[in-house]
Amino acid sequence: MATLTHQPPAEHDVRSLGAVIASAVVLVALLVGAAGVLGSVIDLAGWAVSGS
Repeated sequence: MATLTHQPPAEHDVRSLGAVIASAVVLVALLVGAAGVLGSVIDLAGWAVSGS
């Protein structure tokens, strides 16, 4: 019968924390990028409406 070996849970905690932090960084970058694009669209729309 095969014996099960248990790895220390700290390694999984560190990997999980790293994944959460990486996901948060990606999410913030996407939000900042979307805000920049939205701001550019609003500026362009304002410029087009004003006509100058």
